[in-house]
Amino acid sequence: MVHPMHRHVVDMVHKATELMDSLLRARIDLDEYSKQLGLLDADQLLDQYREDFRNDVSLVYYLDALMLLSSLQHELDFQVAEYGANTALEDMRNLQELMAKFPHT
Repeated sequence: MVHPMHRHVVDMVHKATELMDSLLRARIDLDEYSKQLGLLDADQLLDQYREDFRNDVSLVYYLDALMLLSSLQHELDFQVAEYGANTALEDMRNLQELMAKFPHT
């Protein structure tokens, strides 16, 4: 049985990778990317499942994905200034690798 957060995190990661792909293909600009990424609200899920993360080591990949998304949301301006918009490609790869480690339903 998968954890109740599974579907929420999977949906959030799919949306984030779609946004990253759109940014990299110049379908959306950086402002729209930032706005849409901010709507995902990874912090809410991190807070909601804080105790579950502390008590169940099998949730580590969900935690990693949410922390990556949270970091992107809070540090996007710095990352883009430091590494350019192509940083989204590495972030997308990281999220896809984490998704592959989620339980399959």
